[in-house]
Amino acid sequence: MISKTLKLGVLAIAICSISFVDAQERKRKHRPSPEELFQKLDTNDDGALSLEEFKNKRQREDIKEETVGEHFKELDTDANGSLSLEEFTAKNELMKQKRIKDRFSEMDKDGNGTVDLEEYEAFVENHKKERPKRKRGKD
Repeated sequence: MISKTLKLGVLAIAICSISFVDAQERKRKHRPSPEELFQKLDTNDDGALSLEEFKNKRQREDIKEETVGEHFKELDTDANGSLSLEEFTAKNELMKQKRIKDRFSEMDKDGNGTVDLEEYEAFVENHKKERPKRKRGKD
């Protein structure tokens, strides 16, 4: 009797795990490309994003409007007050580079431009402690 119950329990856990992984994969696959997002945000179909259209991109309420405005200015490389598709898609690379620099600076505690083993281990340990506290916004 216990054996059947245990088998059914393991089977239920396995099915739930597979369903969860499948749902996560589908979620990742349905994330729009930068080009698709640009088209969606370009509500007046003029081929450019105004600051107001760009503000509509804000997916999390905890992101301040000032921050969105700063990001807009960073992306508006020709400073014409609107983002072209090229400027908008370059955002991914800019943000990736910024995250890498920020992460490196966070690891480089002594500020000497290199990360030694102790700094790296301290960084990893610190992030292990923080991970359960962090919550990701809805994508």
